[in-house]
Amino acid sequence: MLNNIGKWKIYALETGEFRLDGGAMMGSVPKVLWQQTNPADKLNRINLSLRCLFIDDGKNKVLIETGMGDKLKPEFSEMFYVEQPKHPLQEKLADIGYKIHDITHVILTHLHFDHAGGATTYNDERSIVPAFPSARYYISITNWNAGMNPNPRDRASYLIDNYISLKDHGCLNIIPENTEIISGVSTLVVHGHTFGQQLIKVESNGETLVFCSDLIPLRSHLKLPWIMGYDLNAVLTLDEKTDFLKKAADQNWWLWFYHDPETVAVRIKEGKKHYDVVEEVMRDS
Repeated sequence: MLNNIGKWKIYALETGEFRLDGGAMMGSVPKVLWQQTNPADKLNRINLSLRCLFIDDGKNKVLIETGMGDKLKPEFSEMFYVEQPKHPLQEKLADIGYKIHDITHVILTHLHFDHAGGATTYNDERSIVPAFPSARYYISITNWNAGMNPNPRDRASYLIDNYISLKDHGCLNIIPENTEIISGVSTLVVHGHTFGQQLIKVESNGETLVFCSDLIPLRSHLKLPWIMGYDLNAVLTLDEKTDFLKKAADQNWWLWFYHDPETVAVRIKEGKKHYDVVEEVMRDS
């Protein structure tokens, strides 16, 4: 298992699973190809994980991504076949000996509902409040603007109740693109999937891990032409993936998958046709 990146302890928080249409997840790739690695159910949906990354250097306790959270209505959960604990992050943190109040930083790659839903929760009065009362939250200014003024193409993915209270409660840091948040934790912003998505780079003692978010949501998307139909700009995604994967291979980065139901992280090298996986961390059964 991938337990450390230098000084950082690394934890995979498997907060839940859900399903989305396989064709939409794979874009122009024919089903005869993608169903070999990502089999679909009778409604053509494939399994996806909600795998948040938690890192701890003894001082900073940083949560990257927040899953769907605990505000879901039954009809929403049914639509997306969501399976998760009642309070996903609270329960998964407790499993490794942490509490909600321990978290010092929450970094959101972007504000789509399956990434930012757990950023807020209901209090006892059923008001929506930040889920991590001791934490500062971080989002790129570009994606904040996208979330506050979504375009028709991905409006359904931006649910304002998931993030507006962060600003109202004064705990939100709206940051420039490509920013170092704390020493060893920085952002790498890409725009093909949605405007201002920030990948999260964790570096220490010559080791690097990158939280790939929706630039490379599944192991299958390591193939350059495999691009989601959900992306706003598939050609831009292709350019961003091409540049990113070359750097990842050349510099031996760990690549962390948020949505892959089986594979947590990989290291890659350039192959004859695609990038080859040279080291792989699988999800605990």
